[in-house]
Amino acid sequence: MSEEKKEKIVVDNEHKHVQHVEPYTPQFGTMIPSSGQKFMRTCVIWQLFRFIAINIKMTVLIIKSHH
Repeated sequence: MSEEKKEKIVVDNEHKHVQHVEPYTPQFGTMIPSSGQKFMRTCVIWQLFRFIAINIKMTVLIIKSHH
């Protein structure tokens, strides 16, 4: 056996207790986005609006900090 194979076997034996969970299953433990959330994340118009709003907030913050 080559050394790479020996190392792989050692690593696999050390992590036998780790169980892999498929994504988007109840065992995964994360929230699944609703259709509305998916739309808001991919809507270019909404993203442009949020970009402008965040830039305005940053500009106001910077202007206030200079006085």
